[in-house]
Amino acid sequence: MSRRTARKQAFLNLYQSDINESPLGPTFERWREYRGGLEEYAIRLARGVEEEQEQLDAVLSDVSVGWPVHRMSAVDRTILRLALYEMLYVDDVPPDVAVNEAIELARGFSGEEAPAFVGGVLRGAGLRAPGKVGHGERG
Repeated sequence: MSRRTARKQAFLNLYQSDINESPLGPTFERWREYRGGLEEYAIRLARGVEEEQEQLDAVLSDVSVGWPVHRMSAVDRTILRLALYEMLYVDDVPPDVAVNEAIELARGFSGEEAPAFVGGVLRGAGLRAPGKVGHGERG
């Protein structure tokens, strides 16, 4: 399975977890029950976002002036967390790839202005938090 598909699986599980205000474990279980297996990379990304959410939200709050993370739509917030996690913690994903993949998710799942918003926030985050801070095997 492609990384794009795994990102979509991670996004859908993180979104569900966010709107239900529940941990990923039960969300993963429901996914497997109704949709089958989850790609390992999807699990890695989703778990990583869950573990680093506080730091990710701090970076996002810093760069999305006037848009606190809690006021963003759940879809946009989830896409931003996922992409920022890849930018900061996944060694073999260049930041530009993470940004472009996030823009594609926004095109498919959010509103008309979301791709520009997501791209702008992530590019700003890339300028303020350049380089990787974690390890590629995390998550």
